[in-house]
Amino acid sequence: MKLKKLENYVSRLIQEKGLQPSRVSVFMAILHLWREQKHQNPFNITRKKVMKHSGIKSIVTYHKCISELSDRGMLEYQPSYHPKKGSRVRLK
Repeated sequence: MKLKKLENYVSRLIQEKGLQPSRVSVFMAILHLWREQKHQNPFNITRKKVMKHSGIKSIVTYHKCISELSDRGMLEYQPSYHPKKGSRVRLK
């Protein structure tokens, strides 16, 4: 079942038109963190980990990616502003 969910998220990503590579990279990093947290939904992410796994170097780019993924309905994002706790993400 977990593999099927992952396949659905990746299929949705592939179907999105005009998605820039940085957005794809951030979404894949988020999927990796989702898998690390045993497929819980919602789950916590930190900007530091997402940037590390996605190869994104700019905080501005990170926020643009998260915002676009949220605007496209691929995830719900609740920032925490706490560096250790991380932000809450729900994959849709």
